[in-house]
Amino acid sequence: MTAPYRLGEVRGDGGPQTPVREEDAQEPGRPRARVRPALDGRIVVVAAVALYGAAVAIARAAWDVDLWPSLGVNSAPTLFYDARNVAAAADCWALGYDPLVENPCDPAGRVMVYPRVWVVLHFVGVTQDRTLLFGGVLVALFLASVLLLVGRLSVPKGVVVAAAVVSPAIMLAVERGNVDIVLFAVFVVAVFAWKARDRVTPLLSPALIVAAAIAKLYAIFALPAYWFTGVRRARWAVVGGVAVMGAYLLLTLGDVRQVLRSPEGGLLYSYGARILIGDLYHRFQPGTWAYGSLLAQLLAVIPVVAASVAIWVWLRRRLPEPSADERVSPRTLAFHLGALTYLGTFATRKSGDYRLVFVLLTLPLLLEWAWGEPGTVRTMLGRVGLVAVVVGLYVGALSPFVAPWDELGSWAIAGAFVALLAATVPRWRRSSGPEPGREATTLGADAG
Repeated sequence: MTAPYRLGEVRGDGGPQTPVREEDAQEPGRPRARVRPALDGRIVVVAAVALYGAAVAIARAAWDVDLWPSLGVNSAPTLFYDARNVAAAADCWALGYDPLVENPCDPAGRVMVYPRVWVVLHFVGVTQDRTLLFGGVLVALFLASVLLLVGRLSVPKGVVVAAAVVSPAIMLAVERGNVDIVLFAVFVVAVFAWKARDRVTPLLSPALIVAAAIAKLYAIFALPAYWFTGVRRARWAVVGGVAVMGAYLLLTLGDVRQVLRSPEGGLLYSYGARILIGDLYHRFQPGTWAYGSLLAQLLAVIPVVAASVAIWVWLRRRLPEPSADERVSPRTLAFHLGALTYLGTFATRKSGDYRLVFVLLTLPLLLEWAWGEPGTVRTMLGRVGLVAVVVGLYVGALSPFVAPWDELGSWAIAGAFVALLAATVPRWRRSSGPEPGREATTLGADAG
């Protein structure tokens, strides 16, 4: 930023007054004062990840000890176990198998539970004997995308982000090499594509979310985030994205049915509204669900919808509508992408805790609000949401001991996200006038 000017200085030739910068008005011979830039809090994040990884690697190499379980991570038989499954599926597809039905290339015989599009990895050289390289690239891509997402941080904020990144839920995704971390990186690219929409096009960002939904169906839950921006072309992109996904689902209906029949997350190291509701149901009705999983899903959705409506109505009457710049802010978009993905997966299925990587998308907005003016509703919501997210990332590690009550953490995240959506989603009205402007600040930078 240009240094402030001090008026009143007179040029040596007697001419008119000229503004002189403060830094140029210092006494002759006196050295200029240099302002040291504040330490970037992302260094704390990098250091925490490095120490975590070093501890796990040294324990394995020196004493052949698997340190992951002691850190709350339900480790698999081999590192990057989920990445290996995808690589094995690509191998078997090249051999003529249908990996969604039969995948003998996988050491455990696991079929692939993702859409068939993942087998194209065979064409870029991803094979099972390169699993460690494949998984390492995925993890590096994920960690880089986290650092880009949060931007420059103060040290206290860096501590919060570091605590979130080395949590059991996030490290579960890293240890498994789960492909959800790939989709997370795609979401981050979509956020930056949205930030650059004036130089590129506002259609690119939602197109990336549609591409992510083709790779993993649940990503479609995030698409309405673009409707909330109020940008006309982005809203048309939502309509077009829904149409594309509808056509894709019809064309691949057999594969979709196969994927949906795949096992969901279990009771441990998972989240979902059905887990706690199911436990309460079985206290009164032992045995299997009457009418199958349809009843289970219905009983789970009803309280989710009822609680969401109550929170929404109560807060909408007490909060001002977000400004046009807030609606199109990259921070707000990132929050909506993460919150909608979480709420959609929370309400519809049981998901492994590794899918909680998407709540990291909410951190830029939560950090900004939590460090806001004390005593305001926004600051309170930001702090409540931040605490709910961090606790939710850790509480799943206690599921072997307290399940299903660890799911109270999942419900707390859902409630906080609904409240924050009520504060950031614009009121319904017909679009009129020019589209909202573009936020001038960076996504995650702050001065605090």
